[in-house]
Amino acid sequence: MADINLLPSEEKTAERIDLARRKLLFVSIAVLVFTAILTLATLVFFTRLVSVRKDMFAKVEESTAQISDLKTTEELITVVKQKASTAHKIISARSNISYVFDQLKQLTPQEVYFSDLRISSGKIVISGKAKSSKDMNWLIKNLTEEGAGIVSDVAIDSLSSDETGAYTFAISAQLVGFK
Repeated sequence: MADINLLPSEEKTAERIDLARRKLLFVSIAVLVFTAILTLATLVFFTRLVSVRKDMFAKVEESTAQISDLKTTEELITVVKQKASTAHKIISARSNISYVFDQLKQLTPQEVYFSDLRISSGKIVISGKAKSSKDMNWLIKNLTEEGAGIVSDVAIDSLSSDETGAYTFAISAQLVGFK
């Protein structure tokens, strides 16, 4: 059977245009929805990157502050370490000096008196008076023989006697362990 064309051709053309408009509207809505989703995704991604960047800057500032604090502490530790090392050397030398004084006390005869005692750079210089030549002899003997643990290279720098028989002397020696 043959098709009967009941609709005029203008209406068919209008119907096709309407169908094309609907398809175009559907495609436009789909593109608009896709663009909106893509925009939201970009916005979320950018917001996350800004947050990460902000956290990184905060961490960098915190680390910089810690590093500057640690630099100050390290400089202080270095200075204290150097001073403590020097102080330790001084204290070590002083403890040996007290031992030297104790030994000198035991080695010095009763009638010998020290008027001056100088210690520097591991050398000791003793000035004083002895009542007799016997006391002077005992002092030198004690320093050279029994005092070998505290002094070495004992030398008499000056020795003189007065009319009463008393001797004025100056003795120098190297302290053992201070060379």
